[in-house]
Amino acid sequence: MDFIGYRSDALGAAVALVNTVTAAKAGDVPAPDQLRQVLVEHGYLAGRAPASAEPALRGWAGRLRTVFDAEDLDTAAAAVNALLSDVEIGPHLTRHDGQGWHLHYSPPDAAVLDRVRSTTAFALAMLVSEYGLDRHGRCAADGCERVFADTSRNAARRYCSPACANRSAVAAHRARQRAR
Repeated sequence: MDFIGYRSDALGAAVALVNTVTAAKAGDVPAPDQLRQVLVEHGYLAGRAPASAEPALRGWAGRLRTVFDAEDLDTAAAAVNALLSDVEIGPHLTRHDGQGWHLHYSPPDAAVLDRVRSTTAFALAMLVSEYGLDRHGRCAADGCERVFADTSRNAARRYCSPACANRSAVAAHRARQRAR
């Protein structure tokens, strides 16, 4: 599913930023440029971003998390609106770096961090406005704090990864076996 028609995977980047920061809080020591690398992996031209962008990306990931943590649609909408109110919008068509014409949501002179903020905010806005709470949230696995966004056809995802889904299935199976 393409939520915002953007060249980067803004929704995937939002999830990856939140999960990278969540892993760091859980004790994993992130590499100095880990968040910028997450952006590169999701199609952003973030290799040009200065190292000083890392703390701002970490802060933005915390803000993005509020949408995934929302327990009801009104709270999710308020969280998205708070994100949108903090981004500078300047939609325009552009072409660069060998890419054809495509839409940018930020002004032409926006820094990488500003482009990331606007596209991830818009991706979450599209997700919440189109699908409510059905396609995003916290991982359903016990003890996991990571988040997910479901872009599948059947909208059945509840876990951040196949590993968490498998662990939960095994735990449920073992619990059923013990109950016999």
